[in-house]
Amino acid sequence: MKPFDAALRTGWHCFPCLANKAPACPRGFHAATNDPATLIDLWRRHPGPLVGVATGPRSGIVCLDIDCGEGKSNAASARAWLAENENRLPRSRRHETQSGGVHALFKHAPGFRCSTSLIALGVDTKGEARADKDGGYFIFWPAAGTQVLTDAPLAPAPHWLIGELNPRPKPISAFAAPKAEAAPCAASIRGALRVLAGAREGERNSALFWVSCRMGKAVRAGAITEIEALALLTSVGRQVGLSDREIVRTARGGLREGLSS
Repeated sequence: MKPFDAALRTGWHCFPCLANKAPACPRGFHAATNDPATLIDLWRRHPGPLVGVATGPRSGIVCLDIDCGEGKSNAASARAWLAENENRLPRSRRHETQSGGVHALFKHAPGFRCSTSLIALGVDTKGEARADKDGGYFIFWPAAGTQVLTDAPLAPAPHWLIGELNPRPKPISAFAAPKAEAAPCAASIRGALRVLAGAREGERNSALFWVSCRMGKAVRAGAITEIEALALLTSVGRQVGLSDREIVRTARGGLREGLSS
């Protein structure tokens, strides 16, 4: 099936993509449409071998991308997550991806946003984007010859999954400095934590590492214990949407750097 024909048949808002999954058209998913005449013109001007499907409120569809194909770096984690949560996912349309993973598709719901390994390593979501409510996109792999694993109507996006994508903010915990001369250091820690609390998507991991280095220096100075530092970093890291696994890995590296510098 030709990509353009597949795009027409889906009825979803589509746009052409290159073989590397990048958009073929300058505006990317912003150019996605389900109007036949506009699609004809779009593929004529920007031909691409793959079909991208825009996600979010405009298209009414979202995607749970489980990267569990053989040879993928996070396949074991993705497979474990799917096995643990399979019975919690409603029956809905599923596609096999080119790498042997799974795209589980659902109806759009507010709060189902784009994320990368937030739920688990190797499990991504394509939905709303924080800065752009039109969201992101996924590749319609059946147009490239992969299997439709489940040919079913789109089910509503699971509420529990939306909850995992939007963890409730946790307040920055206060702590008592063990001695009066440590007060300036404690103030510095609070300031550093505020930097992490204000980090945007794309900046969060680097901000966490920088703050962890500062915390490591505070541990070395005796203003805080390493356990207290990790607890604070976890609390604020969750507040900005990082997973516990990401937080622990990055925070421990930063603490070590701060302790040794």
